[in-house]
Amino acid sequence: MARLAAVALLLVAAAACQPPPEHGDYAAHYGGVDELVEAADAVVVGRVAGTGRGRALDQGDVVFTIMDVRVAVERVWAGRMPAPSFTIEQTGWERVDRRSGWRGLFDPAGEREWRLEGELRLEEGDRGVFFLARSGQAPGWELLAPEALYLVDGAELADTERSDQTVRSIESMTVAELEAAVRR
Repeated sequence: MARLAAVALLLVAAAACQPPPEHGDYAAHYGGVDELVEAADAVVVGRVAGTGRGRALDQGDVVFTIMDVRVAVERVWAGRMPAPSFTIEQTGWERVDRRSGWRGLFDPAGEREWRLEGELRLEEGDRGVFFLARSGQAPGWELLAPEALYLVDGAELADTERSDQTVRSIESMTVAELEAAVRR
């Protein structure tokens, strides 16, 4: 009986650790600023004005909640941004509900942050450079890929310690250097 319980616990833990469904179309990888600008409908500098819970993706045993990120546009470097703000979706939270009353393995509330590899999690007040594509679905805009977002720290781009070569190269630039590269 103890072996059966151990196997059952192992299966539950393995199921809870399965990767979440894909969010956004990140099939393309961009090799540098030129490729990002070419693919983007707009490149803007903005500040996160707020975050909140968006739509839920019910996958049966796991419910993923999308985070809505509202960004106030400060400057448009390329393309057109018809409004003074925009909203994008990011990965948010996951809740594992296997049976009534089960609270999850990782958090007493049964919910934890849901993140994709290489994706930055934005918070209110963050300032960044966004390489955006129009989307036919609400909220209307999306990041091109994980390498399409850079946090601004004064005149520098923040070192987010992401391992992607494109990210490493671009984060070594100053904000002025990135702006010049985008405008070329």
